[in-house]
Amino acid sequence: MSTPQTHISKDCGCVPTNITVAGAPCCDCQPLMALSYEEEAILERLRAIKVEARPLARELKNIERRRFDRQTSDPVSIERELIRLTNELDDLRSSWKEWEKRLEDAIERKWILLGHREPRA
Repeated sequence: MSTPQTHISKDCGCVPTNITVAGAPCCDCQPLMALSYEEEAILERLRAIKVEARPLARELKNIERRRFDRQTSDPVSIERELIRLTNELDDLRSSWKEWEKRLEDAIERKWILLGHREPRA
């Protein structure tokens, strides 16, 4: 006689009653692990900011290398470009922090709606 096998989900820590696919979230926990539409939109915007920032960061590194090259024909234009790229990256960083705060607020609202937290007074 074999004993029933118990599977504890790594994602949510519950013991599902009906295991269909190993590692898949159980039916009871799946809605609790889902993102709200607001969270999805915010995460998409955060991804877009990363996509914008990567080429700027690469370009900034290239310019910093050229900055100290004695062969450079126009150091003034390199400095201007360096300042422009630095400012753009700073703008993206501040935008990232703003969207990150929005994500934290959206998560908090979801937890309140689900009854896991009390609304702030």
